[in-house]
Amino acid sequence: MTTQGIAIHASPAGYALTGAVRNRWNELPETDRLVVILGLHALLGLAMRHLLPLATLHTFATILAVIAISLSTRNPAVVLMCACYVSGAEVLWRMSKAYTFHETAKYVVSLLCFVGLIRMKKVRLPGHAVLYLALLLPAAVFPFVYFSFDPFRKQVMFHLSGPISLTMGVFFCSNLRISAGELWRACLAFAAPLCGVLAVTVRSSYLQNVQFGLQSNFQTSGGFGPNQVSSSLALGALLILMTALLARTGRGQRLLLAGLAAAFTLQSAMTFSRGGVISLGLALLAAGPLVLSGHRHKRQILAGLIGVAVVLVVAFPLANAYTGGKLAERFAEKKMSGREQLAEADWEVFMEFPVFGVGVGISNYFHPGGATAHTEYTRALAEHGLLGVAAYLSLLWLLLRRAAAILEARESRPYRGLLLALLVWPLTYMVVNAMRTSAPGLSIGMAFLTVLPGAVLAQKEKFAR
Repeated sequence: MTTQGIAIHASPAGYALTGAVRNRWNELPETDRLVVILGLHALLGLAMRHLLPLATLHTFATILAVIAISLSTRNPAVVLMCACYVSGAEVLWRMSKAYTFHETAKYVVSLLCFVGLIRMKKVRLPGHAVLYLALLLPAAVFPFVYFSFDPFRKQVMFHLSGPISLTMGVFFCSNLRISAGELWRACLAFAAPLCGVLAVTVRSSYLQNVQFGLQSNFQTSGGFGPNQVSSSLALGALLILMTALLARTGRGQRLLLAGLAAAFTLQSAMTFSRGGVISLGLALLAAGPLVLSGHRHKRQILAGLIGVAVVLVVAFPLANAYTGGKLAERFAEKKMSGREQLAEADWEVFMEFPVFGVGVGISNYFHPGGATAHTEYTRALAEHGLLGVAAYLSLLWLLLRRAAAILEARESRPYRGLLLALLVWPLTYMVVNAMRTSAPGLSIGMAFLTVLPGAVLAQKEKFAR
């Protein structure tokens, strides 16, 4: 038996199954399929963490698979699911030290959006998104003057790959009309590889000796950057929780997803990086009223929210006791972990080079200790000058117009909360993480989706055959 909410057999993973195996797979109950997919990704994450060849194999196999699927499918929503899976796997690849480029996921997500876009017969590009990217490009000239080609390439692509993936995400998703079931499968596609991240961080947090302080903890983050781990788990929690609350699915799946969202949230906090939990909280505050007002099963949704909150209320004191009280102390701190110093340095650079800035990637040389920018908005000030200000004002205007459209859209009313949350989460992410991963760009792009209650057969005809 399947549900209209989450048909697991229609996920990208289903394309790898053929013949009798696929038939046997489709005979399994939906909850069992979901448990198998999430459980296998948890085991895969643990294996990848210790086997570099496996991590590299998974990376390149995924890239080849999603490109092949995107070129062959007639359903543009499948391309979105592929992009979500790549974005969700990004931190897992990085923490497993897969032998690939650091910005691989951003490149692949941008490529998938481009492939989906060019296969559509009718395309409309939001002018403010075009302007946003165009205004950021001139500052790429300065590194070419100051550095040789290879350092120039690395500096430019490290800092501009995020805005490029954001722009491509907006281009693709603003032309995409999908059904509710396709939206939920995209959310699951993002969350599945994060189960690998969760498994690695749980093992390093509770099965090994850990020294807790008042700083971000690399050990509880699986030996990788706490900021990126915390934020990716937080976005996973947001998408999974919205799926659990809004998707038309069975009670077993709903409980499984709600429990997974709680686990993501708790482990995000255990990294001692506060940005992930804060961004999740702000996104939920934005989504909550709309979710409750736009859905006919208000009592079920409210009960679900209360249930997850109760789990966290019980779990947090236990986790805090395990850390010797350090977890609560960490979240009670008001300091910004040195980001205010980087922001002040960016402001000073902007005042000295106000028109064009100092160039992409060059603000690092003005930061204390040569640290890389952590706040995207002040980085744009320092490296792009007034053009950067204009770029982000253009983006802000685009997002404000989209927020207004979300609030007014009748056809997307049950999903308005999620769409608005997908705008709020990346804006807070960029305050503390700049655009380190593909997640903020894809999140903003997904906020431009048009979600319809039923299957949208006409949209599938938009792909060139």
